[in-house]
Amino acid sequence: MKASCITAYGGKEVVRYGDVADPVLTGTGVIVRVKASSINPVDYKIKSGAIRMVSPSKFPRILGTDFSGTVEQVGSLVTVLKPGDRVYGAKFIFFGKPGSLAEKVLVEQKDIRPMPEWLSFSDAASLPVAALTALNGLRKGNVSPGKKVLINGATGGVGHFGIQIARAKGASVTATCSQANASFATSLGAERVTGYSKGELGALEEKYDIILDAYGKMDKEIICNLLKRGGVYASTLFMPYSALSAFLVRIVYGKRLTSSNMRGKPEDYDDLEKMLMEKKVVPHIEKTFTLENAAEAFEFAEKGRPKGKVIVTV
Repeated sequence: MKASCITAYGGKEVVRYGDVADPVLTGTGVIVRVKASSINPVDYKIKSGAIRMVSPSKFPRILGTDFSGTVEQVGSLVTVLKPGDRVYGAKFIFFGKPGSLAEKVLVEQKDIRPMPEWLSFSDAASLPVAALTALNGLRKGNVSPGKKVLINGATGGVGHFGIQIARAKGASVTATCSQANASFATSLGAERVTGYSKGELGALEEKYDIILDAYGKMDKEIICNLLKRGGVYASTLFMPYSALSAFLVRIVYGKRLTSSNMRGKPEDYDDLEKMLMEKKVVPHIEKTFTLENAAEAFEFAEKGRPKGKVIVTV
């Protein structure tokens, strides 16, 4: 099969398109013929070597977490899927496991979701990591009508879903983004838009129930100042602050610092699909690349400051 692989740690120059061996079916596995994938920060962090301690690579390596496509083969222990089914989901790619930037991908049945007929392959591939990460972070803050939410980095993959999900749950949203993306944030439902510099964040006078930090680099002093007592800060970084820092902030200030990572339980997909069907959440795809041009997709996702998602079609 054809795939886009990285041959070393580095920039777009390490991405190569060519022939690789087909995945080998396992008893609990499903081979999906990929129609679309997307580029997430975890992909280009692995590519650059930034997180090699938790995800070492043996080269060549296929990246790509999100996928959508059709089932080609199912393992002997798979009971809920059959060849031809339209599916989407997220492939676990840590510890060197191959991803979805290929014509085929082997996925465990627990990580696959049947695709609603009204959902396109490109839209489906934009969803799992970014939308479910945003949903999980907002849930950790018990997002609900009347809550005030600040979303930092509000127009990227996680952030643009975060605005829409928070509004769908009845919360009011303040978004931080560049001035160039301010109108986009407003169109998604943000009631207030500001910049993300330390000075601009420090100038905010409102207090928030939830801060969803899609960028992951907010200053702890500013977080504590902006959160209400009992408020929750959720970062897309796995460990935004040390356990000791989080403990002290909770004890001294009554505020919680936590991470916002993807959770893909059936009830999460159910909730997300309901919002999608009701058009309360609409994926925004900034740009689409072919598998052969995945190197350019990585470059654009990492350095082009895209609004919403970057998709790779197969």
